[in-house]
Amino acid sequence: MTTGFYFRPGATPVDWESPRSIVLANPEWIRREANGIGEIERRLPALDAHVWVATSGTSSDSPGQVRWIALSKAAFLASAAAVNRHLAAGAADVWAHALPLFHVGGLGILARAWLNGARVVPAVEDRWDASAFHAIVTRSRATLSALVPSQVHDLVAAGVPSPPSVRAIVVGGARMEPALYQAARALGWPCLPSYGLTETCSQVATAALSSPLAPDYPATLPILSHAEIRVADDQRLAIRAASLLTCCAELAGDEVRVWDPKRDGWLETDDVGRVSDSGVEVFGRASESVKVLGEIVSLPRLEQVGRRWADGEGLTVIPGFDLAVVALPHGRLGHELVMALAKTGSAALDTGRRAALDASLLQHFRDGVLPFERMQRVAWVDNIPRTPLGKCQRALLARQVSDQARADL
Repeated sequence: MTTGFYFRPGATPVDWESPRSIVLANPEWIRREANGIGEIERRLPALDAHVWVATSGTSSDSPGQVRWIALSKAAFLASAAAVNRHLAAGAADVWAHALPLFHVGGLGILARAWLNGARVVPAVEDRWDASAFHAIVTRSRATLSALVPSQVHDLVAAGVPSPPSVRAIVVGGARMEPALYQAARALGWPCLPSYGLTETCSQVATAALSSPLAPDYPATLPILSHAEIRVADDQRLAIRAASLLTCCAELAGDEVRVWDPKRDGWLETDDVGRVSDSGVEVFGRASESVKVLGEIVSLPRLEQVGRRWADGEGLTVIPGFDLAVVALPHGRLGHELVMALAKTGSAALDTGRRAALDASLLQHFRDGVLPFERMQRVAWVDNIPRTPLGKCQRALLARQVSDQARADL
């Protein structure tokens, strides 16, 4: 059975005790591929008591390429039990549900509530809205929630304080930057940065419940009880956990490719970091770092520099735009760093105002980063391609910026 849901936790078809397997997909994708849904169900391997989930596609170079991850219901419940222990969650808790159900973050909340009898309250109606979320959490006296960094950013931008009932907000899907963490903390939101993958049924490491009371950003995350993490020679993280995937599948034309990426029970990730007795510190994806003039540069970190400009000086020129950094191959530099900007607000943007934004942004980088980290140019695009959880689809954006540059020649 293939099903697509956004934010209707009461409608999910998952029966955690049944041997029946299901396929969860983005409803927008289902609408586009309506004629092929039944064929996909028939071609995916027959596995009992599993949930097939489509990966987010942040590294895919084609919007039509879908990788399916088979996660057993037992794996979901192992993850849920470990998260419940970490959060000291019980039947008295109320989860404010604000994540799509076709991703492990949203589905994991339902598994946790099913295990301990907690109540789940839909906290998004038709689409995410920070003020509406705040009102629902306040009205329902919710105690727990899980959000992605972009949602926390919206709460901070709206200036809404945390309702007193909330005792923990697990933040995953992407790294929560220290500046955003401190801004949310100033408003009382008890955010717990976490680390996890689709392949692990959600988080495998999460900040301690007490961390919002400490003054510093919790860079090192305690590893949850169901998981182990180690570092390979190339600094990539590997995970062994009761919540690991069963296998992956890709459907390309008439071919069906199925494989198990684990090696001796360990899943090697694309994330780099370090592990200590205190937990794991994740630096980012290996694929999200490039070399410029021989120096390693983190693209997500530079995006945070850009967002500080956007939230300050950029807003004095024009409100409402999205941004992301891409790195294009360059003969001399190794990579050319380009800031892609997309207007999201309704204000008009003539050539003069666009030039003012470009100059302001480039100066901000000249003043605030090392020489090899500076943006070489600004590229305006129609939109920043993102997954439903807000992750930049960097490969697609790089292609868009490259095509635009060739067209301008």
